[in-house]
Amino acid sequence: MTDSFEVLTNEFRAVRENYISYCKSVAGLVERLLFVNNIGVHSITQRCKTIESFSRKIEKKNAYENLKDITDLAGIRIITLFSEDVDVVAKLIEREFIIDSENSIDKRAALDPDRFGYLSLHYVASLNKSRGKLQEYCGFGELKMEIQIRSILQHTWAEIEHDIGYKSAVEVPRQIRRRFSRLAGLLELADQEFIGIRKDLDAYALNIKEQMKDGGAEILIDKITLHNFIEVSELCSKIDAEISIIRNAPLGKVVVNSKAIRNLEYIGIRTVSALEAKMGEFHADILRRVEDVVRDVVSSPRSIERGIAIFFLIQVMVAHRKDKDFIDRYVKSNEWSESFADYLMDF
Repeated sequence: MTDSFEVLTNEFRAVRENYISYCKSVAGLVERLLFVNNIGVHSITQRCKTIESFSRKIEKKNAYENLKDITDLAGIRIITLFSEDVDVVAKLIEREFIIDSENSIDKRAALDPDRFGYLSLHYVASLNKSRGKLQEYCGFGELKMEIQIRSILQHTWAEIEHDIGYKSAVEVPRQIRRRFSRLAGLLELADQEFIGIRKDLDAYALNIKEQMKDGGAEILIDKITLHNFIEVSELCSKIDAEISIIRNAPLGKVVVNSKAIRNLEYIGIRTVSALEAKMGEFHADILRRVEDVVRDVVSSPRSIERGIAIFFLIQVMVAHRKDKDFIDRYVKSNEWSESFADYLMDF
């Protein structure tokens, strides 16, 4: 074991806690930057090399003279939901950090057509000068770290590949390589299909908004159409506002969940026009139901979700059936008490 090996190991041991703090600070910074730029990701993880892994690295490579020459002592990994978001995150990192281009690599571009597997974008980065002067980042100086960006499917491949223990095609037995290649193609296709689905959903949402403006009589109810209905329906907004006054609580944001859609289907409401009609028909009963809630509940909520009128519409329409079995199934599916079923029966 060389003197250089001992010196570097002891030097890293002395500063490792600073690298750990550096990891945490940069991970927190990236999380805030993604949030303010409205960029959603699956996860951000951080890691700092252990003394053991550091020792193995320098012993194996035997080419380092200074600690600053080792650029992956600390690192964060950003996992995006879609492969096209890797480039979106990359632009943010390039804008907010100093990038060591010589040691950074886009392994996606290095992937040969006949190779299998998913590879990610690796940056070696450091804090820019203006941010490095801030008190919360003092002490980090020109420390470098590795920032990896990959999609969740790329990450899945890498984790399984790592677990299996093969990192390149030449390591894989020849009879198994074809299966690896086929699987990589399926994952790539899945990644592209997810991107296509997201784009189609965005286009669908825009189209629904235009249809809603024109009345949208026969639009079927789903998460997107119900969300748009709550936003554009004057009647729904009016009843929501009245509920807000009765409950003495401000209206908040629109919230749509699958349970609301299932419950609407249970009472036979499948189109936007039918929903609008039933809200008008049961307007008074909705408010009467809310007044009952106020009598039973002492405190007011901090806020009320927009679209709350639909929640109470479903209850009063279930009660209107005066069918004990129908009411019991509804109450049970929502995991409410038997006493509430009695209430609805008497409403």
